[in-house]
Amino acid sequence: MTTNNGIDMVSVRVLPDNRVARREAAKLFGRTPKTLAEWTAKGWGPRPIMVGGRVFHDYGECLAMARGELPVAPVVREAA
Repeated sequence: MTTNNGIDMVSVRVLPDNRVARREAAKLFGRTPKTLAEWTAKGWGPRPIMVGGRVFHDYGECLAMARGELPVAPVVREAA
């Protein structure tokens, strides 16, 4: 991990179809793969993509969540 103007930069492996493995997605969030698995069980975080029994996530969706552009946890709205 390197720092650029106070921003931590991480290196992740992105597959040609824009998927990242759970381990790589966890790096983007600064969390462990287990945390992402727990988020998935709760319906949080980036949507899982199952391929051959392995879990992947969309790289763009992970980046948007890591940047705060999309919520990690579902937004609960109060009834009107």
